[in-house]
Amino acid sequence: MAALPKGRSGGNKKTGFSYIVPAKRRATQYEEITLHTQWDPKNFAQAGWFNLDKNGNPPWREDSTRLKATDWWAYRDPHAEWFRPFVKRQADIGRSIEQSIAGAKRAGNFANFDAEWVDFLSKHYAAYRFAEYGLFLALCQAQREAGSDVVAQPIIFQSVEKDRHAQDITLYGMVLEAEIPGFSDSAAKDIWMNAPEWQGLRKIVEYLLACRDWAEIYLVVNFLIEPLVSTLLCRELIQRNAPLHGDAITPTIAQAAEADRANKRDSSKAFIQMVLDQHPDNRVIFSEWAEKWLPLAISAAQDLIPLFSLLKHQTLSGQAAYDNVYREFCDYLAELGIEEVLEKAA
Repeated sequence: MAALPKGRSGGNKKTGFSYIVPAKRRATQYEEITLHTQWDPKNFAQAGWFNLDKNGNPPWREDSTRLKATDWWAYRDPHAEWFRPFVKRQADIGRSIEQSIAGAKRAGNFANFDAEWVDFLSKHYAAYRFAEYGLFLALCQAQREAGSDVVAQPIIFQSVEKDRHAQDITLYGMVLEAEIPGFSDSAAKDIWMNAPEWQGLRKIVEYLLACRDWAEIYLVVNFLIEPLVSTLLCRELIQRNAPLHGDAITPTIAQAAEADRANKRDSSKAFIQMVLDQHPDNRVIFSEWAEKWLPLAISAAQDLIPLFSLLKHQTLSGQAAYDNVYREFCDYLAELGIEEVLEKAA
């Protein structure tokens, strides 16, 4: 292994041969596996980039995001997740869903679903897979240009999770078709394209697909769509109300997606704290992005409120559920110290 370029400090000061600057005293396995798997001319690729695109642009460019950072490699995922534990976690989630469905089949639990809930699942829950797949595509764009390998990794994992969420809903629809006479999710695409409840979310997803600032995509997904829209649908509507309609299975799938969101909430929180620590002026950009995207996210969430009225039984009204989610969202921004973005976006 070659010595560090001049000006870079390593974790092993005695030899000078370690190319990792650990966050603590010793480098973790996560740091050893993740950091500098893709070298950059700013640190180790002294010969420059060799994999330019057709326009002569390198994989990472300073103008790929408006955010500024002095060192993108300073980021650390709080969960220290790398490929092998990520795959294990996803496999464990998959097994839990499969076991829940298998147990429900043995017990004949699908016969307990009432008519209103079956209709909701066939139309609206099935339509949600298109939103998740759209976010998968947007995050694929973001991870390609993220400022360093260690920043890109949780974005890569989140994009894969979004694809899995869409597939989980699709596969579940196939189970319901086999277990519930007359069940069909064939109307789901038309619901996604035309039903008023989904047009706010479809609009913001399509805008994200057209966005070319990787950090903007990442933060809009994690700080607006996930806490406001996804939480309202998956936690407040599905997890809370499914048991009231005889369904103990769908919450398992919704909770699997919620667990992924909780994981990425921590990762994105660490990202925001890093870029604010390195460049406090990034607050101005956050406020500008909030002014642009927050009304879209609020509209997307509020569009979903009428879905609650389709259900015969509700733990909370749609408006009360939305109020809960929005209050938590404001508390989270205050926890991050960026609550002023709400005032400027209002």
